[in-house]
Amino acid sequence: MKIPLLMCFIWFLVLDAHGAVKHEIPIRSQRSLRQQVDSYAELLQKESLKAKNRKEVYQSLNRVLGQIKSLRDNNAPQGALDESHMDLVVSVLEALPQQSKFKKQDCLKYENDLLSQFEPMAEEVPQEPAVQPGWTVLQSLCR
Repeated sequence: MKIPLLMCFIWFLVLDAHGAVKHEIPIRSQRSLRQQVDSYAELLQKESLKAKNRKEVYQSLNRVLGQIKSLRDNNAPQGALDESHMDLVVSVLEALPQQSKFKKQDCLKYENDLLSQFEPMAEEVPQEPAVQPGWTVLQSLCR
């Protein structure tokens, strides 16, 4: 009776190992999905402030946005508040101008668009935590 159990376990390992070759395996954490997304967003903010040029900012943006999407795709849906927060983080980052279309002289327009679309009640800078990572990236692009 122990042999079929052992065979099933080995089969599972083979499938898991095969999948690991093709896909990045997310690191399991005891933190909630929202906390992990917020950590990626914080990392993006730090990297964009340290970036030497726009190319580095866009590289960080694309990498972190991909990591956030992958993390969310590979985890179960969360509560409504957490989902809306994470959706807003992603939406703001996706709304930033594409690298090929970015023009420094349009930074004031980009800032106004971001605020009016995602935090219309903000006067000069966003206060919503989910909007701040995108705002920081935009500020880095415009410096």
